Amino acid sequence: MRVIAGIYKNRPLEFRKTKQIRPTKQIVKKSFFDTICPIIHDAVFVDLFAGNGFIGIEAVSRGAKKVFFVDRDDTFIKKNVQNLNISSDKFEIYRMDVFNFLNLNVVENADIIYVDAPYSLKIDDLVVFLLKKIKKDAIVCVESNKMVENERVFKIKQFGNSILNYLR
Repeated sequence: MRVIAGIYKNRPLEFRKTKQIRPTKQIVKKSFFDTICPIIHDAVFVDLFAGNGFIGIEAVSRGAKKVFFVDRDDTFIKKNVQNLNISSDKFEIYRMDVFNFLNLNVVENADIIYVDAPYSLKIDDLVVFLLKKIKKDAIVCVESNKMVENERVFKIKQFGNSILNYLR
């Protein structure tokens, strides 16, 4: 896996693939960043269920002002930000449960939130909770194996069994 674009373009990323961690496919990552390209520069970006940190690192590479990585295991996130020499003022890592993180109210200032929860998680409940916390013009993208049931969905893109659900 490599960074697709930006200041870290083509730099390799370390990863671990397990039953709990499935790295986002390059085509899915590219589509997501093509969609949010006009608003990524200077955005506050939250990567929920960050896994290996690929999405948040791509956001930093493309000009996000600050990225918040959230996952119970931050091993590979730390390795990747260190290997890329990403400035510590560009990111914060929260090694914790996503629901506990959402109670910290950090997402209230986020411009873009990417959610790549385990496919076994009941994602609709998380989305409802998250939408109550964010500012009005924030964009939430949920990578899942199903469509999100919510009236605030404005775009859906499918790639095999991966579906990107965009909400505002």
